[in-house]
Amino acid sequence: MTFSIIFVLFGTIATIVACKTINGNFELKHDALARKEKNLVEAQKELQARRKELSRRLDNLKTLLKAGIKTEAAAKTTDEKPSDLKSWLVQSGVLTEVQFLSAEIYAAEKNLNVIAALLTLNMISIEKYEEAKKMKLL
Repeated sequence: MTFSIIFVLFGTIATIVACKTINGNFELKHDALARKEKNLVEAQKELQARRKELSRRLDNLKTLLKAGIKTEAAAKTTDEKPSDLKSWLVQSGVLTEVQFLSAEIYAAEKNLNVIAALLTLNMISIEKYEEAKKMKLL
């Protein structure tokens, strides 16, 4: 009888230990999943903020494109001598104001000069660069 009581007691203790071990493993997995979910939510919020920023920039570019078309038509009618690089490139028909703005944004992001950004993006040729240099527009 004492052996059966001891045997039942050891069986009960072993069952309790096994259940606690299994429960502990589930808690570890739950914590890992909670961390992954938190990271995914943070990444999703960052992507939403980036998408909103890009959408805002696209709207600005669309607005500037509409304004650029109007000012481009007005610029073709005037025969003024250009005073800066932007006006010279727009008047000569090499770029639109929107393209120049895109190059300015790229230059700011990459920490470059505007002329270097224009050359990097292949928006102007080296000949145009040298011509602008001769006119002292740089």
